[in-house]
Amino acid sequence: MVTIARIDERLIHGQVAYAWSVAYKSEGIMVIDNEIAKDKFQISLLQMACPKDVKCIVCNEEKAAELLKKYEKRKLFIVVKHPAALLSICEKGVELKEINVGGLYYKEGRRQISKTVYVDAEMEEVFRKLSNMGIRLENRTTPTDAGEDLMKLL
Repeated sequence: MVTIARIDERLIHGQVAYAWSVAYKSEGIMVIDNEIAKDKFQISLLQMACPKDVKCIVCNEEKAAELLKKYEKRKLFIVVKHPAALLSICEKGVELKEINVGGLYYKEGRRQISKTVYVDAEMEEVFRKLSNMGIRLENRTTPTDAGEDLMKLL
């Protein structure tokens, strides 16, 4: 069971490891990223950033879809850098009810829609596809913040 799916370009950091995973009582944090899944050094850094009592899984989109179906009773927190990773696993049969968008930072070609979210045209298109699949998209920086409907911010 996915406790929360979050888009945060920083992936696992203090807020994700301790505030979000505690608030959503997760047994594991699954980082889904096709590039990082091939980089042993990056994987080891993410594993070190994970709390010791929380399992850290780093995998590509294909493996993530497979594992999420296989371990559907496990409480897993998903974190990705880009919304396209979540669209990919949903297209592979993973059901998500809600996605938290918390950390997409400034880069050339992106426009700001909230304090911590900057999007480009490609991201907007992915968000629309996710929304059309019936997935609620919310903007929230911390678990205690009030969530905003991301689609209203676009």
